[in-house]
Amino acid sequence: MSEPLKNFDAIIVGARVAGSAAAILLARDGRRVLLVDKDVFPSDRLSTHIVLGGGTRVLERMGVLEMLERAGGVRFSKMRSIGPDFDYSGELAREGADDRGLCLGRVLMDAAMIEAACSFEGVTFRERFRLVDLLIEDGGVVGIRGEDASGFHEYRAPLTIGADGMRSSVAQIGSARIDAFKRVDVPCARAYYYAYFEGVPRKSLGDEVVTEFEYAPGAGNLVCRCENGLTVAATAFDAAEMQTFRTDLASNLRRYLNRSFAVRKMLEGATLAGKVFSSGLLNNTYRDPVTDGALLLGDAGLHVDPLFGQGHSMALMSAGIVGELAREWFSSGRANSIPVAMLADFTTRRDAELMPYYRASVRASQELGLDQGSRFAHRAASREQWAADEMTRFAQMLTPRAAFPSFRFARLMATASRAA
Repeated sequence: MSEPLKNFDAIIVGARVAGSAAAILLARDGRRVLLVDKDVFPSDRLSTHIVLGGGTRVLERMGVLEMLERAGGVRFSKMRSIGPDFDYSGELAREGADDRGLCLGRVLMDAAMIEAACSFEGVTFRERFRLVDLLIEDGGVVGIRGEDASGFHEYRAPLTIGADGMRSSVAQIGSARIDAFKRVDVPCARAYYYAYFEGVPRKSLGDEVVTEFEYAPGAGNLVCRCENGLTVAATAFDAAEMQTFRTDLASNLRRYLNRSFAVRKMLEGATLAGKVFSSGLLNNTYRDPVTDGALLLGDAGLHVDPLFGQGHSMALMSAGIVGELAREWFSSGRANSIPVAMLADFTTRRDAELMPYYRASVRASQELGLDQGSRFAHRAASREQWAADEMTRFAQMLTPRAAFPSFRFARLMATASRAA
């Protein structure tokens, strides 16, 4: 094309999981999409690596799940949860349903998702492109202004999507210029570090994701196999210990993992592969995700404490909602920007489907220990396999809205609480 397009149906700022997923879903519906990112790919990003069952359902509907497996993604078929007075597992592939999760590092995951998006003729991808400003007309967003090596460029579209992470430039500029995207922050009480290990025996850790809670006050671990024969292991602990932890990252990571109920044995004989990564000190952030002509996806609109590994799945599930609603938005025929009254359906759907998980994250973030209700739920899941399966489906974001706990599960929780 001799002259680059300046007008699109949608502009997506941020090309990682949320942005590339939205680009795929919009392009499948025949939309012309500009996908931009300030980074160059492939590149790494701090991440939990985990796509829960609710997220893999979206990947499957998009037609990219098998491609991610070919890229090295490991499907986990079981989730094991361990605590001071509970230990249970739930299966994710049984009775004809395959709700297995996926574990894949960001270098491979993001590159594969971008490749899938760029396979659509309607998607134009520009990396090393820095957002400078939003184009605003009559109080609504009508496009972007950005910069790359060739200079400054302006692009217009009736829908601009900010999928540029928890420090979203789209959200910051929209807030400053048109008072959009109101936010609420709840600080996380924990710090998080993770690293890759090689040489983890199959007999110690199979195709499962393992989560541990409260082997020490406020502590937790997550372990899962990922690409290239590696295992990713993450540890969480009281953020007040972060400065001491940073004095010797590798030794302290191993020391914290070794304090665990079960992870120490799983990693016995394994060696650290590469450096130790930190997420830093984080917030749970809720943003009102829509304004005239623009919406926020993924961490830009709803960022959660990494403790439960929900970030990827929230991004994918919210992108799935955009894919379902977008046809009606574009049929309105408004040339400059899609009005917020139409985009409000996205907020309603996103919050109905994802806020139960966000609220659970907020509760876990504010207190270092498990709250009483969560402890009773874990204990109940340890008593009966059907309860373990129900708890696992909720943790994997597979439970329909407002369907957890079931009445049957609530009765078992009450029995567990009386026994305690």
